[in-house]
Amino acid sequence: MILMSTLVRSRAAAGACALALISVNAHAGRPMTVDDAAIVAPGQCQLESYAQRASRRTEYWVTPACNAGGAWELAAGGSWGGDAQYGRLQAKTLFKPLEADGWGIGLVLSDQFNRGHGIAGDLSANLPLSVSLRGDAVLAHFNAGVVRTRASHGADATWGAGAEFKLNERNSLTSEVFGQQRAGSRYQFGFAHALIPDRMQLDTSCSRRLARGASETMVTLGLVLQTN
Repeated sequence: MILMSTLVRSRAAAGACALALISVNAHAGRPMTVDDAAIVAPGQCQLESYAQRASRRTEYWVTPACNAGGAWELAAGGSWGGDAQYGRLQAKTLFKPLEADGWGIGLVLSDQFNRGHGIAGDLSANLPLSVSLRGDAVLAHFNAGVVRTRASHGADATWGAGAEFKLNERNSLTSEVFGQQRAGSRYQFGFAHALIPDRMQLDTSCSRRLARGASETMVTLGLVLQTN
């Protein structure tokens, strides 16, 4: 989650952002927050890194993910910078893989925690549904899930909807909205450029809260590396 400008409000908003930020996959992923129904191929790994600027604070995240050859993609990462250091563990699987001009659905389980207080943190489960249109030229993603925060010991519903628009072989635009019960909603736009197709990607995004008078702008700049 992102660090807070006000200890309660920003942390709650960050929860909504964190649900899918580490989706590492062959389709959407960075710079989107809404997750998709795709994982890295068996035997492949992917390293996602990004700098995140919000409320005059900057965080740096690094999250490697690998598929050892089974049905699960496993990721473990963390952050530094700001007032606290966070860790993140995630497991992702697919019930139906996403295909061109088809649809797919999966399950994402994650734990995000303050590294100074053990690994018991904010636990979440998310169901990503993806739909491919026009031969993958447009990918639509829909999320529904739940998060149990350590601070409140309560559960909140989470949701998201977004799309990736492929401009050409190297460039794509993303647009999305996402939210968390009792924490508000955000909208986000992003751009991704493949420096080396299927190997190295540079991306950026900008998001703001939907609430009137509370913009809370967040900007990210990321780099994704993927093995063959």
